[in-house]
Amino acid sequence: MGTLVAMHYPTVLAFGAADHTYVMCGTGGKAWSCWGGKTGGAVLRSGSGSTSQADAIAEHNERAGITCYLINGVCHQAANRILFPAGIFVTGARGYGVSSAMFGPYGRPRGPLHTCSAPFNHHAGVVGDLPACVAPPVGISAVEMATLPQEHGYFERVTAAYRQVGTFGLLDEVRRDKDLVEFMRTLFDYQIVYNLGVDFDRSGKLLDFRVSAERSRIQIETEFADRKISVSEFVARSDMQTISFQKEAASVLNEDEYSALFNVKKGEFIALADPAIVPKAYPQTAL
Repeated sequence: MGTLVAMHYPTVLAFGAADHTYVMCGTGGKAWSCWGGKTGGAVLRSGSGSTSQADAIAEHNERAGITCYLINGVCHQAANRILFPAGIFVTGARGYGVSSAMFGPYGRPRGPLHTCSAPFNHHAGVVGDLPACVAPPVGISAVEMATLPQEHGYFERVTAAYRQVGTFGLLDEVRRDKDLVEFMRTLFDYQIVYNLGVDFDRSGKLLDFRVSAERSRIQIETEFADRKISVSEFVARSDMQTISFQKEAASVLNEDEYSALFNVKKGEFIALADPAIVPKAYPQTAL
C-alpha cells in the first residue's frame, strides 16, 4: 500500500493567512495541486492508501471534483478528497477549521440554482499504486502516519453523511436550499463534537450561526450566478461573510475552544479566497 502525504504552505490573504494544501505520494514521485501549487510545501501529515485511487479521485485537473472555487470549496476540500483512501484530512493546516465549517470536509455538493454540482466519486473499485509511488516513503515518520481513534470516528460519520446525500459518485440528492442548509449544519455539528466534545453546551448557538451563514452564502452565490455581482464583489462578500461567521463564533467561545474548533487563535479571522487561485477559477471574467 502506498503513502498519501498532506502538504501545506502559507499564503498571504487580504484579511488573514491561510495555508494552501496539496497532496503527494510518499516517494515524491507524484503530486496533485488541488487548485494551487504542488511544490515547496512542508509535510503536514500522512497515511497509507491507494495512490491509484487517489489519482482517480483527483481527476485530470487535480481538483477532485471541487467544481467551483469558493462555492464547492477551496484547496482544503480538494486535498481531503484525494486523501480519502488514507482516511485522513488536512487537519492542522492553518485555516482548515474555518474552511471545513464553511464548506464541509469534502465540499458543498452544489451551488446556487443547482449549479456547480460537485459529486464525490471515490472510485472504490480502483486499487493499487502508481508506478511513481511504489518505492518506500521518504521522510514520513510513524507519528505522522498515525490516525487517532477519534479522527477515525469523525471520518466515518462524515463519510456516511456525504453518502446519504448522494455525493459518492451518484446524482446529487440535495435539491432544495433548505436541504443544503441542513446538510451543512449537520457537518458542522460533527466538527463541533469532534473538536469540542459531545457535551459542549453552546453548540446550539454555533449551529444557529452556521445556518445563518449558509443562508447568507446562498444569497451571495445566487446573485453571482445571476450575474448581478462581479467576481471581485463575490470574492469580497464571500470572505466578509466567512469572517462575520468567525466573529459570531468568537462571541460564544473562549480562547481554547476557538483555537480547537478553527485551529487559529481567538481574534484572528481567516479569509479563504486565495488571490493566486481566483483568476484561474474565473479566467473569463474581469476582476
